[in-house]
Amino acid sequence: MFSGIIEKKAKILHVDSWNFVVENTLWEDLSIGQSVAHDGACMTLTHVSAEKYTFFVMQESLNKTNFAHKKVWDYFNIERSLKVSDRIDWHFVSGHIDTTWNIIKYEKIHDGSLLIGVEFSDEFIKNTIQKWSIALNWVSLTIAEKNNWYILVSLIPLTQEWTNLWNLSIGDTLNIEFDLLGKYILNTK
Repeated sequence: MFSGIIEKKAKILHVDSWNFVVENTLWEDLSIGQSVAHDGACMTLTHVSAEKYTFFVMQESLNKTNFAHKKVWDYFNIERSLKVSDRIDWHFVSGHIDTTWNIIKYEKIHDGSLLIGVEFSDEFIKNTIQKWSIALNWVSLTIAEKNNWYILVSLIPLTQEWTNLWNLSIGDTLNIEFDLLGKYILNTK
């Protein structure tokens, strides 16, 4: 279980077949077998050192995430799993990506905020509610505006600085996870 609040960005150092090697930007206490969310996808660490760690990406993860588009020197947004005593500053996310969407709008606003628009298909329209939470590349955000085929989110300068969303372009692919509690509610009908 995760909160969708990014702890750090981490640079991809090497991609070798099914393994990603990522810089260890945060934690001396990381160990093999721990779960760390990378742009929202929960990955199990297979090797750990003070400078870097490795995780294995199976074909299913490549099919469901933006990992196939990632290259060396790109950044992941990362978060460790929650502890029972942690504060939950935003919404519950599982680390299981629901889909990927493409950026159709990327606009810096005069106040310093960043407006990002992403398109979606009809099958996900029920998961996108204005003022409801959504995780884009693991960044927990609020849907500011919703249309029939796209949503808009707005990022404050701090979120831009702390995440990898500041360095994207129109056409880039984002990992999407919908609000966990919202998914449960929609599936109980």
